[in-house]
Amino acid sequence: DENVVISTRSSTRDQVTRREWNDLPSELLPSIADRLGIIELLRFRGVCKDWNFASSTASAEIEALPNRDPWFLLYGENNNSQCTLVTESGKQYIITIPEMDGATCLASSQGWLLLYREGLIFFFCPFSRARIDLPVPTKFPPMGISDHVAVFSTPPTSQDCVVCIICRTNKTDDLELYVIHRGATSWTKHKLNSFPNKIECAAYHNGVFYYFDNTDLMVCFSIKDRSISLGKVRYVKSSNERCIPLRFISNVEKEDMKKRLDLGLGDVSTCGTTVSCLNADKMVPYENRANAKGGGTRRPKGVWFQPRFHQIDKTLSW
Repeated sequence: DENVVISTRSSTRDQVTRREWNDLPSELLPSIADRLGIIELLRFRGVCKDWNFASSTASAEIEALPNRDPWFLLYGENNNSQCTLVTESGKQYIITIPEMDGATCLASSQGWLLLYREGLIFFFCPFSRARIDLPVPTKFPPMGISDHVAVFSTPPTSQDCVVCIICRTNKTDDLELYVIHRGATSWTKHKLNSFPNKIECAAYHNGVFYYFDNTDLMVCFSIKDRSISLGKVRYVKSSNERCIPLRFISNVEKEDMKKRLDLGLGDVSTCGTTVSCLNADKMVPYENRANAKGGGTRRPKGVWFQPRFHQIDKTLSW
């Protein structure tokens, strides 16, 4: 480990004492970890086993403030687990995340990613590498097709978490919804006939999952009624109108976010997210692309996500 020296002065103010970082009082370490941002926390945890243990309850809440633009994770390129992380400020880091190799991100919310990989579906936090497995739906459409968009109601550690995945059946305009509650061992399937448009945004609010296309249409699924319906988006004209506290990210915001990446993304299939805001959460769109055919190099994928550091009890089960 790298030795960093702290200088402290005695009461006589004329004697300088040298202390190694690894000699810091153990009771002080957790309070230090709690005040760190995610990148600093990852470095802190990598110093030694004692520091890693001392940060076992840290959550990097400094990054969890509302109205912050999401970070971006580029993954799946060149058939390996090397990923590029881009922060809100545009700083880039190369990190290795084995779980992202060969994975497809279906949903992103509050720092949790919902991944599909090698026939498995699981929640995953890319920083702490916390993982929660879900039952795999039977007869689930293959993840190679482009129209898979998911939403979950609350963090997967919540008892009332519900997951809803929407996908298009092969060579038709029909949509299928797969839904599962925490504690359930199987998924329920619902079908919507003839919806030709591509889903671009997804969100959850007050017991209902919403899927929006690139026009003004939306697909709604009510958890209570277990019903699926079509609706049309109507924009409020005054602050007195009742509305769902959601808004689409503007084109200006979208372009600003992409400029920050400076990755030369090209044709990248990207998972969107919902960004927590004080007044109305904003929906960052999905940009699903058709999978490349042939060749030995996979097309890179990306996901927008809010930076969180989730730690869970290893005995936690879905």
